[in-house]
Amino acid sequence: MPVKYIYHKGKTILYCDFRNQIGDEGIQTLEDEAKEIRTWTDKGLILSDFRGGKASTEFMAHAKKLGKEVFAPMTKKAAAIGITGVQKILLQAYNTFSQDKLVLFDTEEEAKEWLVKD
Repeated sequence: MPVKYIYHKGKTILYCDFRNQIGDEGIQTLEDEAKEIRTWTDKGLILSDFRGGKASTEFMAHAKKLGKEVFAPMTKKAAAIGITGVQKILLQAYNTFSQDKLVLFDTEEEAKEWLVKD
């Protein structure tokens, strides 16, 4: 299941698994993430795992659209892991366009610690 809830230090985090998804493969995971977030009544915590993946132009366009419409307005904090090289530039473009503030971490543990810290 690519979108599920995990728990860390008593906090609920929406975990979005984009691992090894190449090109357009992650678009359905984006849709699943948006569908879940649309059910929220309060802003939440999100961890996206992109290890081994590579986004396409279509994926990035879809992410920017959902980021602006769904993710940014309902996100308290968002973390990502597995983004390297030129993908970091795409992350900056995503954050600028969507006004989301997806923060990059080297490990899942670092990301979870940052998410639950007030």
